[in-house]
Amino acid sequence: MKKSIQFIIFTVSLNLIFADLQSQNKIPFGDIKIEDLENKPYKPDPGADAIILSDKGIASLNYDGNFYIELVRDVKIRIVNSNGFDYANIELPFSENDKIYSVRASTFNKKDGQITETVIPKKSFITDNSSRYRKTLKFNFPDVHEGSVIEYSYTVRMEDYALYILVPWEFQSDIPVVSSILTVVYPEYFTYKSIISGSSRSVNTALETSQDFFANKRVIIHVNTWYVSDMPAFLDEPFIKSREEHLTKINFELASTNFPGSSFEEITPTYSSLTEKLLERTDFGRALEATGFLKKKALELTQGLTDDLSKLKKIHEYVSENMLWNGVEDYTTSGSLRTTYYKEKGNSADINFILISMLRAVNVKADPLILSTRSNGSINQYSAMIQQFNYVVAYVNAGNKYYLVDATDPLRPFNVLPFDCLNGVGRLIIEFNSEFIDLKNNEKNASSTTIDLYIDDKGNIEGELRNRYSDYNAYAIRKLIKLEGEDGYLDLMKEASTEVEITGFNLQNIDLRDSDVVENIRIKVLNGTQIAGDRILFNPFLSPVAENNSFHQETRNFPVDFGTPVEEKLVMNMWIPEGFSVLETPADVNLKLGNRDGSYVFTCKQNGNMLIINSILEINKTVFQPSEYQAIKDFYSKILKKQAEMIVLMKNV
Repeated sequence: MKKSIQFIIFTVSLNLIFADLQSQNKIPFGDIKIEDLENKPYKPDPGADAIILSDKGIASLNYDGNFYIELVRDVKIRIVNSNGFDYANIELPFSENDKIYSVRASTFNKKDGQITETVIPKKSFITDNSSRYRKTLKFNFPDVHEGSVIEYSYTVRMEDYALYILVPWEFQSDIPVVSSILTVVYPEYFTYKSIISGSSRSVNTALETSQDFFANKRVIIHVNTWYVSDMPAFLDEPFIKSREEHLTKINFELASTNFPGSSFEEITPTYSSLTEKLLERTDFGRALEATGFLKKKALELTQGLTDDLSKLKKIHEYVSENMLWNGVEDYTTSGSLRTTYYKEKGNSADINFILISMLRAVNVKADPLILSTRSNGSINQYSAMIQQFNYVVAYVNAGNKYYLVDATDPLRPFNVLPFDCLNGVGRLIIEFNSEFIDLKNNEKNASSTTIDLYIDDKGNIEGELRNRYSDYNAYAIRKLIKLEGEDGYLDLMKEASTEVEITGFNLQNIDLRDSDVVENIRIKVLNGTQIAGDRILFNPFLSPVAENNSFHQETRNFPVDFGTPVEEKLVMNMWIPEGFSVLETPADVNLKLGNRDGSYVFTCKQNGNMLIINSILEINKTVFQPSEYQAIKDFYSKILKKQAEMIVLMKNV
């Protein structure tokens, strides 16, 4: 906590108060009932492999010269069947400075109508220093059978940033949860923000206060409880933003402190004060002011360039190719930008702040925009919580057009954000008129394919394909080629194309990252036709737009999030063998999804001895709510049905 917080005169009183509270932070161990061991089907989810019967936590803010959080936790899990045995292998990650004690664990079984307990001995608890900053407590439950109940409990003292974030708590798991309860205890001198994500309506709240006296002063203690009952298992679905986005959980952040006899101090700013706070920080606004050393290089790179867009492209190219991203996502710098620049390695903020500074050095308007990545969850636009943000990009005005620019990857075009950054809105940090900005340029998942195919009278098919990939599809190919090389990429294509023999292959524009990637492929189609007497039957879709239907579930819990618009185009020219005529072709269709949310157009026309097939899929809307799921499901089902239809050729008599 900042040194300006005046708390020293309250040290003794806080210790006395917390000593009394700690005596209340007890959760009985071994409180197992005989009915818990009868392994009756759990009505809300009778197919579950295991069930969390209860997950209880009591967290209290304490002081003994340093502020810390003490969490007492107790978890009971019933193993329903053998598929649930893995839940008897426990791994609990903690910060390296956390202190874990009072660890207990037992397996409970029913034998001869009685409850038996198998205790895990202390020597079986193993602490693994899994990384420099994290450690993991590991243990395995013995004597586990179908119907066993396992229970473990522990107390952990958390320091580091625990004062600021209390105890993030997940009410949901990948198995059903019968009951999950978190109680948080802290004195009135602290004010915390809390945000519940996921199924927030399922979380019940009981906010209470108690009172105590010290030195004739009445002290209010907050005792706040959040709890859920019969929380369903978290089930992953295709095209969701992230697990973090939808898992039902609660996060806290210290908003302010207000000790008697000292001034109120805002810890987490509101959005109205966020800009001022960040611009004053040495690892944010001040870092952008100490970048005069970059001007010479920026001027050298842009010498002779007269327009801002060209300057942006040149500086982005230089920074992304010469600064190595260390894989750490952050919205603040890791240290001096001068040091990072000469080390040529840094976190995402280091690199993008260098980009912003070099653009400013050549009079291109560029400002930081902070955001939360998709894998980190969405930000709350109504309540500012600093821990929500984990990334920063440049917001650049070039040629009277604004671009969101990231320089952490030399393979990505300047106007294509990392896909993980396409997450609603970010917050522009600028001295005047800070605002929320949509996190997108004009990115797409786009590809187009032109195919020329020749069929002989024996039903053999040969031809050429020309695939053109844009934006994220192009980036994915460049990344794969960087890892595997062109020969390795070709090998992967061959492995995936079991019904097509690739006889020729070349790539274009691999090194031109602002251009589309183009593949030229010569193929022989193996077993691509069916011969039925004097007829040849074949399906024209060698690579269907929707080869596997991702939307086969009956219902949907979470929004369908494509991230970007989707565009898939196919044009096929197919030459009919001499002596054959077209007997049957799929009918043309024009499918619509919602109000211009998407479309699918299929046409098949004959021009002399050639069939011309066009297939165009467009998804314009990026997020569909669960209430719209049935429309998406029907839309893709119709596409699959159309793509399964056959063309029939008949030999002329």
